[in-house]
Amino acid sequence: MRPLPSDPVLFTLASRQIWPQVLGVLHLRPARLVLLHSADRLESKGPAQRLKRFFDKNDLLPKGGTTMEEIPYDDFEGILRRLDSLEADPARSLLHFTGGNKLMAMAAFRWAIRRAIPCFYWERGNRLTWFFGRGEEVETDSAGVDVGIADALDPLDLLRCQIDASEVERNGELLRLNTQGARIPLEELSARCARGEDLRGLLSIAERSEGDRQEKEGNRLEYNAAVVLLRLGVRCVRRSLRLKVKSGTGISTSRPHEEIDLLFNHGGRLWQVDCKDRKPPEQLAEELEARLRRKNVLPCPDIASLLERIRSELTIQQVKALKLDLLSVQDSGGLLGRTVCVRRVPMAEEVEQYARQKGIDVVLASELVDGLRALLDPGRSATPGELSDLQRRFARP
Repeated sequence: MRPLPSDPVLFTLASRQIWPQVLGVLHLRPARLVLLHSADRLESKGPAQRLKRFFDKNDLLPKGGTTMEEIPYDDFEGILRRLDSLEADPARSLLHFTGGNKLMAMAAFRWAIRRAIPCFYWERGNRLTWFFGRGEEVETDSAGVDVGIADALDPLDLLRCQIDASEVERNGELLRLNTQGARIPLEELSARCARGEDLRGLLSIAERSEGDRQEKEGNRLEYNAAVVLLRLGVRCVRRSLRLKVKSGTGISTSRPHEEIDLLFNHGGRLWQVDCKDRKPPEQLAEELEARLRRKNVLPCPDIASLLERIRSELTIQQVKALKLDLLSVQDSGGLLGRTVCVRRVPMAEEVEQYARQKGIDVVLASELVDGLRALLDPGRSATPGELSDLQRRFARP
C-alpha cells in the first residue's frame, strides 16, 4: 500500500452512521478533521454537529482540530466547486467518502482523484478500500482495521452521538470490575451464574445517577450479566439508562420512553442487553391452567379456548417487545448495533425463532459465560470443557 501522509487533514462526509467516522479517526489519527455536510439536518448537518461534540469531548484530535463545512447535496458541479474552495493540500489530505448521499460521495471521490488526494471507503466487514491516482489512472488497495481501537470509549458518549429523536434522561451506572472481580476464574464465574448467585459484589460503580439505587426485580440478572461481560474483556458497562423524547421536537414531555438495561461498546459496535429475570408470560397461562384443573374447572371447552387465546396473545406481545428492541438498537446503535436478550428461562419457540431471524441473540442466565463469550468472540476455538458439554447435550440416551 502507498504511504499515507503523517498528521493528515481528513475530509469526511458526515451521515447518520457514526461508526465509520469514529473508527476512521481512531485508525488514522489526523491532525485535523473536516466534517463535510449538507443542509439536511436529519441526515447530515445534525450528525456532523453531534460528531464534532463527540470528538471535542473525547480529545481524539488536537484542540480546535475538528471543523464543519457545508456542501451541496443535489448539485454535482456545485459540490466540486465547494470542495475546490477549501484549498486542500494534496500532500497532507485524505478523503473518507463512506457517508453522504450517493451524489455527494461520487463528487467527492472525483474531486479527490482529480487532485491526487488518497481516499477510502469503509466496508461493513471493517476493511478500508483505498483509491490512489490522478485522472483516469486509479489504483486500489485494501486493508483490515482493528475495531478494538474504540473499545475504551464510553458507550454513553457513543449513544449520544448516534441518537437523534431521543436524548439521555438518565446516565445510569458506570460499571467496572473491582479487584476481586478481575481475578475470578471464568470457570468459577460460570458455576456461580448457573447457581443464580448475586454477583454485584464483584463490581465497582464509578458513576451512579439518581434513581439507580432503587432495588427492583431483574437487578440481579443485570449485574450478573455486566460482571460476565467485563470479565470477558468489555472495558465498561452502563446499566439502567433512560431515554426521553428530545426537547425542541414539538412534543412536551419529561417522561422517559425507553430504558436500556445494559449498554456497552465492544468490537466497533454498540450493544444493548435486555434482561428478564422472571417467568415468561406464557408460563403464567400454564400455571393458571394447572390451578383450574385442580379446582375441577377444566376440561371445559369455553375456558380451554380462552386459555389458548391468552397464550397466543402473550406470545404476540413478546414478539412485539422484540420488534421494539430491534427498532431501538437500529436508532441508538446504527446499522452495526447488536441486541442481546438475557432470560432466566427459555422463550416460547415462536418468539425465539423470530429473534433468530432478526439477528437478536438470546442467552440463558444459567449459561451467561459461554453464551456471551460466543457473541463477543465468535472466532474463538471451543475449549475442551465446552466440547464435552456439547457432547453431553447431544449424546443419544
